[in-house]
Amino acid sequence: MHPPARNSVRVRLGFAAALPALLMSACGDAGPAALTVGPVSYSQNQLLGLADSRRQRLAELTAFALAVSDSSTNALGAPLVAEWEADRLLEILGAELTLERNGIGDDVLEARYLTNPEWELVVRHILFFSERWRSSEHRTEAEAKAERAMEALRAGADFATTAAELSEEPGAEGRQGLLAPGREGSWVPEFWTAALALQPGEISAVTETQYGFHILRLEDREVVPFTEARSVIVRSVADQLDDPAAVLSSWMAAHGGAHTSEGRSAALSEASLRGLTVPRGEHVELIRTWDDIAYRFAATFGFRYGWGVEQIAVGALAALSNPAQNANLSRTELSTYRALIEARYTIDMVPGL
Repeated sequence: MHPPARNSVRVRLGFAAALPALLMSACGDAGPAALTVGPVSYSQNQLLGLADSRRQRLAELTAFALAVSDSSTNALGAPLVAEWEADRLLEILGAELTLERNGIGDDVLEARYLTNPEWELVVRHILFFSERWRSSEHRTEAEAKAERAMEALRAGADFATTAAELSEEPGAEGRQGLLAPGREGSWVPEFWTAALALQPGEISAVTETQYGFHILRLEDREVVPFTEARSVIVRSVADQLDDPAAVLSSWMAAHGGAHTSEGRSAALSEASLRGLTVPRGEHVELIRTWDDIAYRFAATFGFRYGWGVEQIAVGALAALSNPAQNANLSRTELSTYRALIEARYTIDMVPGL
């Protein structure tokens, strides 16, 4: 997976003056640009009182708002997800090396797997959106809608038809609530746990996840073939035999250095030569982890898809000046992803005046 190409975005940082000027009209002020992020520009007058460090924060917020507005947050986080996936692949390699050191073959692994197999589930569901950051009134209303749908199902309503009519998930009408087959990690934990507890044809209780309130029906379940689930059982057994991380470090020390880029590259090449891959469900889980982070930022800062230039500028300024503790914490956290922003957006600094 390669980092996305950079957008044509320019950021110019100038000198500091007073915070109240932040909420002036973001795009209508005359004068040379003190900060420019793509089509979004801020003049020196608009940034009066803003220290260079705060202007850098504004650049990060503006860039993230741009990503939200054109729905490119996945592209923004792609390099980080790729790094997470490489870390997961190294965990698998460490487990493989541990089993080899202890003489454990696939016959032992398969016998162990059959006692507690992985499952692939086919689920149909009805969703009433009410993310956990919503007000208690909003969540209560969504839960009430889910309970009314449940009453209709108990009274004999067809699940697929009810999903098509009531589910708030995009595309639910055409799919009648049917999801692509999922394995552990494919869905958020609460959803997976509820689905795994069902037998084919059974309907769950109303289940809350970070997205809202669901009603699930299990359509089918099948055991994942051992060859596809092997990396999961490999790690489970290896953890009981030794410290796979230490075993991997020892291998890397002999192949370029345990804590060097050469050692890491050698280990990733070894994993590739062995044909090791991150299971599909875990890959989806890693993508969803970044999605959740990006969604939380967008919700905290109030950024929205489809915003125009002026809305982005005003929204970024408001997010910068928001005194709420959660907004302050999120601004600090967003700065830890500055490398992602700088990989996607060109940032030019102008010395303070």
